[in-house]
Order: sequence, then structure tokens, then C-alpha cells
Amino acid sequence: MDKDNRQANHCGFSRELLIEHYTHYPEMQQNKIKEIEARLIKADVAMADPNFCPLRSLKIEHTHALNSVKLHKKFFENISQQLDTQPSLEMLHMLERDFGSAQEWEKQFFALAMCSRGWVVLGFDLEDGILRNFFSDSNSEGVWSVIPLLVLDVFEHAYFTAFSSRNDYIREFLRHVKWSEVSRRLNVVMEMYKKMK
Repeated sequence: MDKDNRQANHCGFSRELLIEHYTHYPEMQQNKIKEIEARLIKADVAMADPNFCPLRSLKIEHTHALNSVKLHKKFFENISQQLDTQPSLEMLHMLERDFGSAQEWEKQFFALAMCSRGWVVLGFDLEDGILRNFFSDSNSEGVWSVIPLLVLDVFEHAYFTAFSSRNDYIREFLRHVKWSEVSRRLNVVMEMYKKMK
């Protein structure tokens, strides 16, 4: 998050909420990643077991912390200071192709945000070449071969001190999607997809 974003009281999110959220959670997880990686080097691989072993537990927590950092980064990058920015024509075309319309995509994204315990992601599926909405109740959940394009944090810490309801928070977020960033991600992933075909 750049300095202006940290200092501005934009998107209906309080300055304090943005600063605490952006600095506290990723920094805490980055410190934990270093600690876990140091322990992974020393983990006893001879004791590997699918029910319980230190290596298994460390790797689960490693994934949890890594995804937390990556998803928070994308979440803050796709918040705009401007109201009602618009998707690119390419993004609109793909939303219409894969969801029927941009409005139908938004309805599904909103509904998933209401029922998720953690994250909602509009992603590009590198296997099928289409857009899909996903939700994740935990940082350690995800779908292989999917590149996140738009990320929304719906863990309670993201909104409960500044918004009267999750509903209000999601609506405010959707009004401030930084579509230029989402489109940039789409362009990058489309180039990757073309090379994979």
C-alpha cells in the first residue's frame, strides 16, 4: 500500500483500520513465515505421518502464513481511491462470457462474500481459460492453477470496527474496486495462458 493510501481516509475505511490491517497482519505473518521456515529446515522427515507429525503441522501453518501475506497484498492493491471505476472492455467481455453479465458476476461475488469466513476471489483458471469466483474460509485453502484477479478480505478484523455490517462493507468495497489493477492482472495472466496453450 502506498503512502497516500495509508494516510488517506478513502473507500469508507478509517485511516486507523487501514493502517492497522495493512501493517499488523502481513508483518505478523511475515515474521511467522521466517520462524516456520527455520523450523522446517530442522524438521525430522523420518517421523512423517499423515495423521500428525511436526513436519505436517509446520507445512500447514507455512501455507496459512504465506497465503495471508499474498492475499492481503492483492486485497490492498485492488482498492481504489476513486468511486465506481469501470472494468476494462476485455474484463467486461470475460465477465459476460463466464457469468452471463457483469451484474450476475457481482451478485455471485457479493453472495460468496456474505457466506465466506475469510476471502473471496475472482480468479482466472489457467486450465480452462475462464474466470471463476471462489471463496476460502481459511488462508490455507485455495484452488490450484487459479490466478487471483480481484481479492476481498471478509475476515471480521477487516471491517467490524468501521462498518455496521458485513453487507455495508462489501457494498463499499465493490464501489471502490480498482479495475485498472484487476485489468493489469488479467493482461499478465492472459499472456501466461497463451504461452501455456
